[in-house]
Amino acid sequence: MFKALCHILLFSCLVLFTVPPAMSEDKQGPKAVITDPEFDFKEVKQGAIVEHTFKIENRGDLPLKILNVRPG
Repeated sequence: MFKALCHILLFSCLVLFTVPPAMSEDKQGPKAVITDPEFDFKEVKQGAIVEHTFKIENRGDLPLKILNVRPG
């Protein structure tokens, strides 16, 4: 029994230290970076149309797809 537990412990350690973590910082893919994520229009008259452009930069190594945008 003790020998089996030692084998399981050894196997677990090997898996933990040899398999890279799933959420690695070096993971490839798109990475959206918004320099100024908030904008305050201050006081706006009712019915007025306002707009603001947010700059989004892709710092990843794959194309960034923006599939949904919601107002805050």
